[in-house]
Amino acid sequence: MRLKRLFSLICAGVLTTSSLSLVASATPVGPDNLVNTEVEISAESTSTSATTAGTWHEVSKQTFWLLDALERGQGVATDGNSWIFNSSYGLLRTGLDGKSVKARNELAIPLEIASQGGDHIGDISYYNGKIYAPIEDGKNYQHPYIALYDVNTLKYTGTSYALPLNLHVGGVPWVAVDAARGQVYTAQWSNASVLNVLSLDDMHVITTVPLSQSIDRIQGAEVYNGVLYASTDNATQTVYQIDPETGNVSVAFDRNLPSGTEAQGIVVLPTADGAQLHILDVGSNRISVNFRHYAF
Repeated sequence: MRLKRLFSLICAGVLTTSSLSLVASATPVGPDNLVNTEVEISAESTSTSATTAGTWHEVSKQTFWLLDALERGQGVATDGNSWIFNSSYGLLRTGLDGKSVKARNELAIPLEIASQGGDHIGDISYYNGKIYAPIEDGKNYQHPYIALYDVNTLKYTGTSYALPLNLHVGGVPWVAVDAARGQVYTAQWSNASVLNVLSLDDMHVITTVPLSQSIDRIQGAEVYNGVLYASTDNATQTVYQIDPETGNVSVAFDRNLPSGTEAQGIVVLPTADGAQLHILDVGSNRISVNFRHYAF
């Protein structure tokens, strides 16, 4: 459904103690952090801004391999000073270079949720020093949760919220915090027809907002300037814009990634190269993850 189990098996079987990152980024890379790393400039980053003015376009990307990819293969959030990536089971905080590791929690799913079958963390979100992580049991989808983690240590805070099962058919693949409105958003993964609006205070359901069109295979979403941007794994890896108040849905842009690529989580952070949206995808080889950076 989300990142395929085969990817985890390949990574686990290939490496046990080391990993290799292939990084392509507009950010300069110094000699001190080039251990086991090669630098390659993305072809997309060489395009002129004149040809893409007024449209979302890829300005750069980073590619991670094997165990590095595994740790970044599901979702991403930011506190403005670091990236927080997640796998199906763990959390990883890095510098904004995407590589220098600041903290790691390899088995982040709390025991009380794991004991109910919880085995998959979806696309995460950040607010006020906490990581909001959606956790689901990936076989029966009977126990959807949102669990909170300290952004610095990535340790579980002891706070989690069970979500209503009737609104999370097929699990809870992502969560997005809307701090300005004091709300949290979720939706079902397959052909979502409504946006679930929860209270940021205690996760009770405020309302459900009917969408102007259903959206299939939402892998992650994040709020930017009052609009919810949703990354999907449809045929063209469309990024949708959703008005959380009216439910109006429109296409922001189609990413049109190579065949076999699997779109994943999304995060918002304006960066020096002009990028604002940053989106993960698993490569068709299943052992690499791309972190693509998009500007408008």
